[in-house]
Amino acid sequence: MKISPKRILYLDEVRSLAIILVVLGHLIRLFSKDFFTWQICSGVFSLTRIGVPLFFTVSGALLLTRKHDIKQFLEKRFKRVVLPFAFWIVVYLIAGILIWHYEPTLDYFYGVIFGSHELSSLFWFIWSLIGVYLLIPVLSSFIREYGPFGSEYLILITIILSILYTIGFFDVQQIKYDFRIIFNFFPVLGYFIIGSYVHNTKFKFSNRRMFFIGILMFLVGILGHFIKIYYKGLGGFSLAPIDFFDICVVMETVGLFIAFKYADVKMISDKIKPLKEQTLGKIIVQFSLCSFGIYFSHYILMLYLFKFGFMQGWGNKNLFIYFPLSAVIIISICWALIYIMSKIPILKVGSGVK
Repeated sequence: MKISPKRILYLDEVRSLAIILVVLGHLIRLFSKDFFTWQICSGVFSLTRIGVPLFFTVSGALLLTRKHDIKQFLEKRFKRVVLPFAFWIVVYLIAGILIWHYEPTLDYFYGVIFGSHELSSLFWFIWSLIGVYLLIPVLSSFIREYGPFGSEYLILITIILSILYTIGFFDVQQIKYDFRIIFNFFPVLGYFIIGSYVHNTKFKFSNRRMFFIGILMFLVGILGHFIKIYYKGLGGFSLAPIDFFDICVVMETVGLFIAFKYADVKMISDKIKPLKEQTLGKIIVQFSLCSFGIYFSHYILMLYLFKFGFMQGWGNKNLFIYFPLSAVIIISICWALIYIMSKIPILKVGSGVK
């Protein structure tokens, strides 16, 4: 496989990392059983919860500065997102009835499709993605008209709202009700815009300095977020909710995105070939192409293996052995499954591979 010169490898790297973090984040929740494992799981969870925001930044980087014909854009997104989503909705509905023995009631169908059912809670991401995609042509026109200032204006709004959210300004029920549309919209929109802005902006600092700025932002963000959820969780062992609007999560996501953009193997040695020319680069691209399908398939596979399969009881075993082992197994199976599906015409739509 030869990597297309048009392909932006660092975005494939971010997308590949994002799906790995998503799988780890869902998996780690199954290993929190006492205070010691809860601390470890909380630390891992602080890192992994940026997986979905990273997906949003990649989409923003690729879509927001282009000129879109609305009809063509929606048709393309329909094939890319909605058709695979519909395929996996059917898979989850059937699996829930045949394997988990859920009653095929109207509430069951509604819950699975819209992600409110425990079996399909990961579907919220797709609905959020679809919601923002509907606005991309309009938002893209705004950003192209106003340039960097337009992006900076929307990013400033996102940061202000994120800080207010983090310090608890919206904890009052009435305020939360009044600002409900912001919480349903701006966290996702903000990541799209930040991804586009970082991707398309040439900063004054050197690549090396930008890389270390990104790493510093990432480390500060993960430390701040771990401290926050540590104190929040002292009353129990459940992991904190996924606060994508938390300013620490924003810092983690943006910092890591910047670091990947400016990472260069030449920082290590001039003798090392660019990653795009290495076998590893080709593997990353192939894995990235399968990431959408892996997102859909990993969750139901994980639930099945831990409830009915050979991973039953692994959540109560040694965290340091069985967590990474189960992660490698699940990611490998899903990657192989999606790759095979992409080669079978009748199943290719569910693979999400272009």
